[in-house]
This record gives sequence, C-alpha cells and structure tokens, in this order.
Amino acid sequence: MPFLTKTTLVAAVLFTMALSGCKHDPSDPGEVGPLPIDPPPIETPCTAIPDEFVGTWYASHNEGPLTANWENGTFQGEQGFREFRTMTFTQDGKNAVEYTTAVYNAGDETRQRFYKIMGTLEYKANPAAIVFHAQSGTMRVFSNKYTGYRESPIVQSDLQKYQTVWEKPQATNMTTTTNYLTATIIDQDGRYSVKYQKVTLTPTPTPSNLPSTTPPATGSFVKMGSLYYPTARVGNQEWMTANYAGPGSLKEASKPHYGTFLEYAELKNVPVPSGWRIPTRQDYEKLLQSQGLTVYAWGTDGDDLQSKKLLGQLMASTGWTKQDGYANNQSGFNAVPADVRRPRGTNYGEGTNCVLWTADKDSGDNPLVFNIIQMPSSTYANFSPQPIGYSPTLTPLRLVRNN
Repeated sequence: MPFLTKTTLVAAVLFTMALSGCKHDPSDPGEVGPLPIDPPPIETPCTAIPDEFVGTWYASHNEGPLTANWENGTFQGEQGFREFRTMTFTQDGKNAVEYTTAVYNAGDETRQRFYKIMGTLEYKANPAAIVFHAQSGTMRVFSNKYTGYRESPIVQSDLQKYQTVWEKPQATNMTTTTNYLTATIIDQDGRYSVKYQKVTLTPTPTPSNLPSTTPPATGSFVKMGSLYYPTARVGNQEWMTANYAGPGSLKEASKPHYGTFLEYAELKNVPVPSGWRIPTRQDYEKLLQSQGLTVYAWGTDGDDLQSKKLLGQLMASTGWTKQDGYANNQSGFNAVPADVRRPRGTNYGEGTNCVLWTADKDSGDNPLVFNIIQMPSSTYANFSPQPIGYSPTLTPLRLVRNN
C-alpha cells in the first residue's frame, strides 16, 4: 500500500478545515469549531500483538510522551529529521493511537502540526513486524500568528492510504526498570532505525464521590434503583453530584466516576425518584446563575477571566486537562469531564468536555445537552443539539429537584 506523505495529509486536513462549520466566530483562530458528524470507521486488518509490545511508547530523545502534550493542549516538536512520535499499542490490536508532530515555515509564519490518528494493529510473525493501519484522525495547527490551536478531522480518503510499519521490533518487559523498544520503521518519511521508551503508568486514585449500595456516612443523598447518590444544594436546587450509574448502554470499569453513558432513547427507562427530574435547560441556566454567571443566548463568556473562575466552581477539582487552578468544585456540583462516547466514531473530548443530558429539544426536535467546555484559551458553558442518527451518541446524566 502506498504511504500518504505528511505534505499530502496536511493539504487534505487544511482543505477540510476550510469547509468545516464553526459555531463561534470563524475569525477567532483560538476557538475550535464543532467537528462534523462522524462517518463509519474504515475497515482495516486487526490482530492481537505480543504482550511485550503492549503499552504507550515514545521516541527516547523526546522530552516525554506526546500524549501529555495532546491532553494539555501544548506542542512538542522541531524542524528537521528527528522523530517526534508516541504510539499506544493495544493488546487486541483495536483502538491503537499514533501521535506525531511536524514544523513548517511559510514566510514569517511558523506552523506546528500535531496529528492524532486512531487505527488498528496487524502483527506479522515471520519476519516480525507491527503494522499500524489508520481509521480516523485529527490534526491541530499551532501558529505564531494566533493563540491556541485550530483543530479538524482528517478526511478518510487520505487515511485509507496511511500506515506505519515497525520491522523486527524488539522490546524489553521488565518490572523494575525502564523498558525500551527498538525497530526499523517504514513511514511517510522513509526507512530508519528507532528507539522508544515505555511510559510507566501510575495508578489513578478512585474518586470518593461515587454512588454506593449503602447510604453515605455524611451529607445528603438520593436513592435511585439500588444505588445511593450523593447530592448537594446549589442555589435553590438540589443536584446529584455524581453521574447516574444504573443500567444503560455503556460503563467503563476503570472510570466509575463517569457513570453510565446513555442513548437518548434510554432516558425514559431511568428510575427517576419522586420529586426529582431530568434537568431542563432552565434548570442548568439556574445552576450557572447560582454561581454569579451571566448566561447569554449562546451560553457563558469563555474569554472573560471572571466568568471562567466562576464556572470553575461547578467543575470537579481533578480530571480536567488544563490545570489553571480555576476548577475547584466550590459549589459541590462536581462536573466531571467524561465527554460522550461515539460507538462508531472518535472520542476526542475526554478531559476537556462535561456533557450532560437535558429534558429539552431544539426547534428541529433534536435533544439538547448541557456542556462545560475547556479550551486552550477559554472555558465556557453552553447548550447544543445532539441529533439522533443510526449510531446514537452516548451521554451521561444528572438529576435535580427543587429545594
């Protein structure tokens, strides 16, 4: 299969960016517009890979893994031929991720391009090789001409031509020392030797503010189904401070604080206790106003410093990508950035988006969701439609009642 060069990939992405709509003023280069509806994923070969290769690896001369830069909205890379790459190799070969960067000059403008490509792995034993096949991807563009970055998906017709091959890979698998992976790589830049270092993962502490089968020892709570949920008084309302965790489409065992991700059609099956309700848009507006926020037709002002600080009072004190000190959960609402889950698309907002169902619809009969969105240069709340397609987006849920 021919390789897609980064020059071609860049041109394709920039063309896509030019066509993409933007809810905010498109003249503001610091804002990132909503991504188009996810197309079905590209079908690519997929096999399990040997245990010693499973994990996240980054080029040993890099300052650290590019995953951290992506999560923090920062950039690592330089002009020239040194490789800036991080790979997440998965045991079953599914949902593998490749991160790479490149730097280009155009006149007096320096553009830093950051690629995140999702795909599958194919392991070949003789001769040994790991092949990465692209399925979907996103590119961010940083520039000395604006703050923040622009982001857009990569068109699938170009991803179908993209792959990376590691020939004769060898990896250490030690428990008490740093592990390394060496190989000969074949990619869009040619064929060359590489050495990667494995990211050592530290256990993530489990949040204490979780639903339980027994009532909390202190504080208020509501029982829904078989679980007790902590609650807090915010303004003149009482809110669940943890996401609904009962039956529904999807749960992630490693992230219990995200709760259950639900299709819109499943909301009618939620056992809402007497006196409680699925929040309306008005309920969420009251929640925002309780913190002293001004709510406009589009939401809150993400560029105003005081507005960002007030919004931080609703945000969980941990879990958000940007550690600017504003997210302190002073209100007790405890908004967690679980984002949504897209069964047939790319999940790209975890750590930066809190999305919750409302009971309302827009003028086109599309269900509305409430969002708290953290951007590189702004943090704001708004409401947006979530159209129901053939593969519905899955979203968390909170409940509220009048105090």
